[in-house]
Amino acid sequence: MSRFVPAPEHDLARYFAELVHAVQAEGGRLGTLQTVCELAVTIIRADHASITVRRGDLFSTLATTGELPETVDRIQGETGEGPCIDGLLDHESFATGDLGSDGRWPLFAGRVAAETGVRSMLSHRLFVREGSVGALNVYAARPDAFTPGDVLVSEVFAAHAAIAVQAAEDQQRADNLEIALRSSRRIGTAIGIVMASHRLDEQSAFELLRRRSQDTNRKLADIADDVVYTGQL
Repeated sequence: MSRFVPAPEHDLARYFAELVHAVQAEGGRLGTLQTVCELAVTIIRADHASITVRRGDLFSTLATTGELPETVDRIQGETGEGPCIDGLLDHESFATGDLGSDGRWPLFAGRVAAETGVRSMLSHRLFVREGSVGALNVYAARPDAFTPGDVLVSEVFAAHAAIAVQAAEDQQRADNLEIALRSSRRIGTAIGIVMASHRLDEQSAFELLRRRSQDTNRKLADIADDVVYTGQL
């Protein structure tokens, strides 16, 4: 059985520092999710990692280190069982020693072991202040790959990952709001120009812009930009 050899403290500190800086380095939610997966493989000494989210009754893989996790997650979706699904539904963490003989998820475990060669999994729900944003999953081909030390490190990592992902989502929402506000200002300016040049009231000027957007199959904000820069519709 493979034994977990803890990385030196300064290595773990460096990896966690990389995770904290991932938001700024990647500049977006999906980039941060991908960085979390890549660091998870290094820190937890796994073969692959993925992040899965639940939307209603559907489970989607948002980030992965390869095709294998997508196959595992697809099998979970098809069988309706597995450590990731239980982690998301039951707010818990799950570890497997050998999927080939794990009776908790008989449909899932048998197929995964036979079709992908994955024998060990860890699944941690990613908690944030407003609830869960998904689950972090790590995979290994060898049985009993993850020791109690791995589980402990992965739990700490998942806690940091949840904070990083939430921060990335907050930043993305803020960026989207700023983009929307800028777009709204440009449209308002364009409406004013059309009102003055065509002697229209505000509603009529907006309708004229909207019709031009529909006729040319271009975004209203792009039409507004043209009006602001050229002074005419």
